Amino acid sequence: MNGAFYKHEFNIMLKSRKNLLFLLLLGIGLVIYCFMILPNYQSYNYYDRERAELMVQEKEAMQEGRERRGATGIILFTGMPVYAMDQYEININKAMMAALDDENYYRFFHLHILNFGWNQGSFLLDDPHFDDSPFPQKDRNHIYYKTMIKNESLISSDFKITPALISEQTTVQALTNLFLGYLPFVLLFIVIFFSSDVVVRDRLNKTIIQGIPLSWYRVINIKSLVVFFYSLLIIVALALLAVMFISIQFGFGYLSLQIGTMPLQQTFTLLDYETMSIGSYLLLTLSFLPICAYLFIRLSVLFNLIFKNQWVVLITSSLVLFLETFYFTRTTRELFGIDVSFFPQTYFDFGKVVTGEKNFLINVESITYTKGIVVLLISILVVEVTLFIMAKWINKRRFYK
Repeated sequence: MNGAFYKHEFNIMLKSRKNLLFLLLLGIGLVIYCFMILPNYQSYNYYDRERAELMVQEKEAMQEGRERRGATGIILFTGMPVYAMDQYEININKAMMAALDDENYYRFFHLHILNFGWNQGSFLLDDPHFDDSPFPQKDRNHIYYKTMIKNESLISSDFKITPALISEQTTVQALTNLFLGYLPFVLLFIVIFFSSDVVVRDRLNKTIIQGIPLSWYRVINIKSLVVFFYSLLIIVALALLAVMFISIQFGFGYLSLQIGTMPLQQTFTLLDYETMSIGSYLLLTLSFLPICAYLFIRLSVLFNLIFKNQWVVLITSSLVLFLETFYFTRTTRELFGIDVSFFPQTYFDFGKVVTGEKNFLINVESITYTKGIVVLLISILVVEVTLFIMAKWINKRRFYK
């Protein structure tokens, strides 16, 4: 009987108009990202050739004027060798453009790293991303150190340097950047959407479900497992499509590529940083997904019993998902006098946990991978106990009444 009920529930999930429409929207969003957004993505390694050419022309004109005046030494007022510095910038940009013309991307990237280090990420000063930051210089240094770590590990590797690899458009690099962005919330919202009506939809077919010779709690558990595997199946299918679409355009990339992590929050210099392979990062990050997905499914089932309305369940579960955004600031280290690392919502944005990005944002060291797993498992236990009690109180007869 259990097997027949599993099959019955899975067929309902597959044929649901609500789910099919949502899948269509997800598919459209995936195509837009892979073929419109990602090809125009500009990483911090982006080289604006037109801007560089204009800069070279302007500086060459300034250099000619300095040469006519004999002003090629050190400026006494500032003590800066401006002529030599500008000449270096002219020469290195010309060399970078020549390397691009020759399609010698290894030489271009090597020169880019030298130029990046020479400028110390000065281009970040013009980045509007930092305009609203309460700690702009700290954030600029953070981006600079992470970029330098990634670039130096790439140039010292045996990988073939390609434009896609430099601009972080390969499949593994794109996935890493997505997980460091909003992808965790998107994936968990998918789970919430599919589970929002998993129990309450049966109120429209009371006679069919009530005749099944299974206990009410077992029915709830089977429904939870079905939506759990269905959600993961959809996520895997979308991931495979994304891998195929991106790899066709830019290549798969290398799982052994290194990214910067920040396990320490002490000196806020390069000493606090380490490296981790993208393969390890994705493995650790993805280990959060089934745990968080199961937590939200059981939470949605609990809300199904309480509210008996799929849209109220969807909104309530979504509020839980985005709960951290209502109180989060760059100085929020405690909630009700308790360290934020002890709250499960801190780990819903799990892509930033593994690299130490969450710690960096609020300047703590307490948000760790291990603690995150433990806190989420304890949260599941609390929800399970609550759901068991609620299933006893709101039994089948009361629920369908």
